[in-house]
Amino acid sequence: MNERTFFVSDTSLIIQSSTGVQDRVMRTNRPDYETFNRLMAVLAEAGFTIARDPKIERDHKILGKYHREGRRSTPAGDLWLSAEVYPTGIKVEFFQEVVTENRNGGRYDFDRQAKMPYLIRKAFEAALRRARIHLVDRGFVEDVKIDSPVPDPLAYFNASWDGEWEKRRGTHRFRRGADGWPDESEIGSYGNNLDRDKVKLEHGAVRYFRTYRGHLLRGRVYGGINGRWMVIYGPGLRDHTHLSSWELFLCDPRRVPRRLHPAGQKRLQSALNKAVEAEDYERAIVLRNTLKRAA
Repeated sequence: MNERTFFVSDTSLIIQSSTGVQDRVMRTNRPDYETFNRLMAVLAEAGFTIARDPKIERDHKILGKYHREGRRSTPAGDLWLSAEVYPTGIKVEFFQEVVTENRNGGRYDFDRQAKMPYLIRKAFEAALRRARIHLVDRGFVEDVKIDSPVPDPLAYFNASWDGEWEKRRGTHRFRRGADGWPDESEIGSYGNNLDRDKVKLEHGAVRYFRTYRGHLLRGRVYGGINGRWMVIYGPGLRDHTHLSSWELFLCDPRRVPRRLHPAGQKRLQSALNKAVEAEDYERAIVLRNTLKRAA
């Protein structure tokens, strides 16, 4: 496996690079300062003003040489970067502070790229393009990470389950069917391929499920290894989940509640028991009828 690789996850650039030279002070591999400093120079050419991270200098001055902060101005606001070099590689995180959700700042948000205003996102894309070209020219290999099964669930499944040995040989883990998914012999034991109503699950089949808040959703199911099925329920990159086979079912959405409290029947039964104990029979009748409808 190539030890000089990099990949991009949302707005983070992660580089794997080990010098193999022991640092006499830290007693670990000496960080790849050459790659780190060259990359910072490339980003400076892309318009960033780069200096030591003031927060690190203030709170952990001894770690200052391992950290950098960068800033590039755009008409829509500033694009920031936070960079760190460590014994096994380098990490550069890009973020902005114009559209944020996390109270600690945009660096700690999820979906940072999606939140970037248009001009800031274009500045980020330009900087990332330069960094990619520089790293490839120096012999680094990009490891393309697939972060979501939307829009290609099979590619995501293969990336998640295939190990380095399979990838090098061009093979896949698990016996596969003509559609590329694991065949029934891999997932059919112990009812792993049966939904809640004992109906057989197949890759790409439509099933309903309820969220932890009780909302009814519909999606297509894939995978099934160890009885866990990947469910894609929308077009967004985060519109997916993993569920056990018994959590999936078929239904007529016109005939079931759009939302059903996960513990609704237990709560109704508890209230019914209390009403009977208190000899409040009128309330007990109402609760009994409600419990029958819920069931």
